[in-house]
Amino acid sequence: MNSIAQLRVDLITSGDQPSANLAVYFKNCTVDPTEEVLQRVESLGLLFSQRFGQAVGPRCVGLGKQRFTLGIRLYYRVMESMLKSEEKRLSVQNFSKLLNDSTFHTSLLACALEVVMATYGGEILQNIDYSTRSTFKSAGYSSGGVPVETDLCFPWILDVFQLTAFDFYKVIESFIKAEPSLNKDMVKHLERCEHLIMETIAWREDSPLFELLKRTREEGPVEQAEPPATLNQPLQHNHTAADLYLSPVRPSSRTLPAPESTAPPSSQPSALATHQTPRHPKSNSLSLFYKKLYRLAYMRLKMLYTQLLTSHPELEPIMWTLFQHTLQNEYELMRDRHLDQLMMSAMYAICKVKNVDLRFKTIVTAYKNMPNTNQEMRGRITTDHVLIREGQYDSIIVFYNLVFMQKLKTNILQYASPRPPTLSPIPHIPRSPYKFPNSPLRVPGSNNVYISPMKSPTRMSPVMTPRTRILVSIGESFGTSDKFQKINAMVNSSDRSLKRSLDMSSAPKPLKRLRFDVEGQDEADESKPAEDSRLIQKLAEIGTFVSGFT
Repeated sequence: MNSIAQLRVDLITSGDQPSANLAVYFKNCTVDPTEEVLQRVESLGLLFSQRFGQAVGPRCVGLGKQRFTLGIRLYYRVMESMLKSEEKRLSVQNFSKLLNDSTFHTSLLACALEVVMATYGGEILQNIDYSTRSTFKSAGYSSGGVPVETDLCFPWILDVFQLTAFDFYKVIESFIKAEPSLNKDMVKHLERCEHLIMETIAWREDSPLFELLKRTREEGPVEQAEPPATLNQPLQHNHTAADLYLSPVRPSSRTLPAPESTAPPSSQPSALATHQTPRHPKSNSLSLFYKKLYRLAYMRLKMLYTQLLTSHPELEPIMWTLFQHTLQNEYELMRDRHLDQLMMSAMYAICKVKNVDLRFKTIVTAYKNMPNTNQEMRGRITTDHVLIREGQYDSIIVFYNLVFMQKLKTNILQYASPRPPTLSPIPHIPRSPYKFPNSPLRVPGSNNVYISPMKSPTRMSPVMTPRTRILVSIGESFGTSDKFQKINAMVNSSDRSLKRSLDMSSAPKPLKRLRFDVEGQDEADESKPAEDSRLIQKLAEIGTFVSGFT
């Protein structure tokens, strides 16, 4: 989904009401959620349109209703896809607990609307009729006819629905997996929303994250949000919305050791029962949140470290250890603050104890040049003001001296001793947790043949790229048989001059890859003989067969 037209086409078969399949899932529940789902959609629709009108202009309430209608269609479609996957995974059809969870539904609808709003964001101008622009100007539109929707970007939707960021994050990964029509840019947008949540939004004063962390700490030192020992392991992306919204769903893997008792043997069982404290089940949602948080935190630290301290490679693991320790044990420092404040403070602290000359001003200057730096945070750093106490702002160096150093002084000084703390493992950083279904895939056994999913005619572009030679769409008519002859010649000939002669243009570079769609760029892959791939052999046979009719 990268345009409004495409969004409408993708949702043309989806209705404004639950589909027949969804209705079956609802009826299979112990408590039928149908009535509550419909009432929730209606009330949230009125709220969304009202807040949209307040943000953009009173005459734009109708536009808000249009966006909400598309959001509802996407919401129902993704919900059905999620339930089908859960049914296949668990072999059950009764999802009563999940489907009666109001937070799950609100989060899923908010994510669908975020996709719709982000899609509209790039194409507002093309959807405004020039004859009505004077009307829009007085209704929240700029002089160019573009709606004033700058305040509607994420996390606007969370404020509208009074939804906490920690609850919203739980649905993002499942949403992406359940909706294959999302293009790369939209997936990256949702991934960036997830990063914003972990960096700052989930750490707001009223976030349920702090209560979960407090409960985890009460369980004792053996129970952690996510043990550091797992950092260098690949991140498993097999979590579903049901796992996270119904979390905690599994008991803790650890049990309290039996306490020593001086009571007589006959009274030991009752003594054990008296002293043992029941544990809360471990939270899947908190564990996954911290896994992703650690990886994001390390990537941010690595990026800043690369700009400033490449001549001191021994400091990177030490800085990361202090940073990770702070997030795990001094998480209260994150309350109403940004992840990068702790990152810069950890970097400065280690440089001080290791006698490396690095000024805070230098750190701040390099930070402002980092990509994906939060705009709000960049503004704070530009003015050298960060939150140090409730309602009090001062320079980041004051925050370091009065807050960060006071909390972590003992731990920081340990790194200057001959026996420093054990270093935390470096997190395993995946390229991206999400797969892009539209990316071309290499045909096994061949370096020069790639395939990708067939695009619908509405998405196909007639424009050929400068390096495109022949486009083949399996399942559609090829037209004349000379295309088969060209395919046959390309895949069977190892002579590059022959490949170059197939294109009548004067392109200087030889063809290196046979493409099956119009998107993407060719890569310089060396060709292999046709015998390396059964697909190539098949294409050769087809070309030979068609040549008999020419």
